[in-house]
Amino acid sequence: MMWYSERKVRSAAAERARRAGFVLPFVVVATALVAVLALAAISTIWRGYRATRLAANGVRAQFAADEGAALQLDAWPSESLASMPPGATLSTRQTTAVGDSVRVRVTRTQPLVAWLTADVALEPRGTPGVVRRHVTRAVSLEPPALPIVGAVTAIAAVRGQDPTTIDGRDLVDAGDACGPLRDTLSLVPVASSALGASSGGAWTARPATSALVDTATVRAAFDLAWISVMARSPVRAVDSTPQLLAASPGWHALLLDGAVVTVRAPSRWRGLLAVSGDLVVTGSLTVDGILVVRGRLDARGAALRIRGALIVASLGNPSVELGDQTTLRYDRCAVQLALATVAVPRAQPFSLWFSPLN
Repeated sequence: MMWYSERKVRSAAAERARRAGFVLPFVVVATALVAVLALAAISTIWRGYRATRLAANGVRAQFAADEGAALQLDAWPSESLASMPPGATLSTRQTTAVGDSVRVRVTRTQPLVAWLTADVALEPRGTPGVVRRHVTRAVSLEPPALPIVGAVTAIAAVRGQDPTTIDGRDLVDAGDACGPLRDTLSLVPVASSALGASSGGAWTARPATSALVDTATVRAAFDLAWISVMARSPVRAVDSTPQLLAASPGWHALLLDGAVVTVRAPSRWRGLLAVSGDLVVTGSLTVDGILVVRGRLDARGAALRIRGALIVASLGNPSVELGDQTTLRYDRCAVQLALATVAVPRAQPFSLWFSPLN
């Protein structure tokens, strides 16, 4: 009996040892499994946190790019694009309200069209990786809507004499500022109230003309555009002293303000030349762009040469007097480059962006 009890005790001890040998591996496996699950949970939480931070930083970078483009448009000088030839690129940097640096580039593709790009690269603290945003906007320059109906648009009668030459054909030559492959758009040579010879001689080779029947509508359009021209052009008050104009590099706007403005030779202007008052030209005046006169124009004793367009809004009923040395050829490129000097930028309502998250 004692032998049986001893054997039974030994069997129970062996069974407990055997069971312990089976339980220990399960405990190790369970502990390892819990650790793996914990690491997976921590990794998932970290990835979610990182993704959330990257998304938030991406939104911040997008806002920074949009703000940089808006700052460039808001601080746009009137001649920042007009002074650049087509194809040129202007590069600058803008700083947002929260201190993000934005690289802004403006590329002039056409006289009145540009592409604005804003690039942002953020390296936020606490989040690995760089967030980039690239915003591209088309910018159109909106000039005053001057009523350019012909190479010469005059709310008055136009008088000339042989060999006065007015050509409304838009031709491209080797020295064209917009390049040899630009679009052309010809106009009627003269759009005026009347066309005739001056008292100084005959005008046998008169150009084709389009009569301005509704002069009230044309004058209303001119008066509305004239307000913008005055507001956006540098003003030079003049007296009876004859003015000498010298062309500067690039294209520029200038408003001569006086009762009677006299321009003496040799004068040259590239861009938009506006005159508030009567204009008397003596000697020679060469304009590449647009000559706008709000008053009377008398060029009978001068060599007036214009490559672009001439607009005259006479006050009262005086005629536009052109001399026998007047040569005017319409040039759409020169007209648009001149209008760009008094244009304001308008961003088109779309944008493209490239946003890698790495």
